[in-house]
Amino acid sequence: MVREKSYRFEVISDVHIDLENNGKKIYFVYAEKNFRRALEIAKKRNCDFIVNVGDSVTNATGAKAEWQRYREIINESGYGGMIFEAMGNHETRFVKYGGCTIEEAHREFIDGTRLKEKPVNRIAGKTYYAYTDQTFGDAFLFLSLENGVSTNEIDNFTDEQMDWAEEQLERFYHEGRRVFLIQHAPIVRFGVGDDIMEPAYGGSIRMTSQNGSAFLNNQRFLRLVKQYKDTIWLSGHTHVDLRDEVNYSNENENACHMIHVPSVAGTTRLSRDKNGKRVLDRSFYENASQGYIAEVFEDRAVFTGINIFDDRLYPQYQYIIRK
Repeated sequence: MVREKSYRFEVISDVHIDLENNGKKIYFVYAEKNFRRALEIAKKRNCDFIVNVGDSVTNATGAKAEWQRYREIINESGYGGMIFEAMGNHETRFVKYGGCTIEEAHREFIDGTRLKEKPVNRIAGKTYYAYTDQTFGDAFLFLSLENGVSTNEIDNFTDEQMDWAEEQLERFYHEGRRVFLIQHAPIVRFGVGDDIMEPAYGGSIRMTSQNGSAFLNNQRFLRLVKQYKDTIWLSGHTHVDLRDEVNYSNENENACHMIHVPSVAGTTRLSRDKNGKRVLDRSFYENASQGYIAEVFEDRAVFTGINIFDDRLYPQYQYIIRK
């Protein structure tokens, strides 16, 4: 029997390597252990590569040592495949505290991910890029939260990045290629990763500021995910557990296929406080570490949820997206 042609990749997000205050205060206490497990699983399950949706580091007091630890864990794991990372909001977090400039944070991301060494299409000095799969020619488009840490308070993308993204998507679709869009933060009251009617998480991307000023490039991004409906958008950011069932949406066929990726470091749960307000329960547990194994065939992409702690697949959280 001839095996159907395919390729496989692991999808992870919010790894959060954490060396806050030089190791004196570590918030994501299971981050390193569960990242090691994710790498072991990728190797064991013969994944061709890994897609990391962002927030690889925590970056409260500087990211350089955390990026070094990130690389050390990869090297120690024996996993020899490629890892393609998107830049999340934590990669620039230290800018908020005056510890570095945006440009320095971008360089640390490029250096920490070894982006210059990867077979990708990118503009020199930029943190967004494209990768082409060699099996079917599928396009992976990695966008970047390049403007800072307060995702819900800013226009997250530059004119240049959105011009580039629009050009890439138009070309890919003209060529008939399947497109995976990797962009870390979801949109408030839209898609996946939260209770859309009553959001629990306050840090999702918004279309306007608190005073009503338009975030024009955030709006451009929203138009893209509505226009290119065959795209598969992978996001993370909220850490929400697969069990809360806010993992997939296409907004009733009014947008692309949106898949939320929980977290390696620790998932959160949708809950309510004593007053009945929707909140996130951030009580982290060692076995609450989740992602996906993606198997891509010529006519479909299959995403199956996985518990990274014990390498257990969740068939009830499987999404089959036809080309």
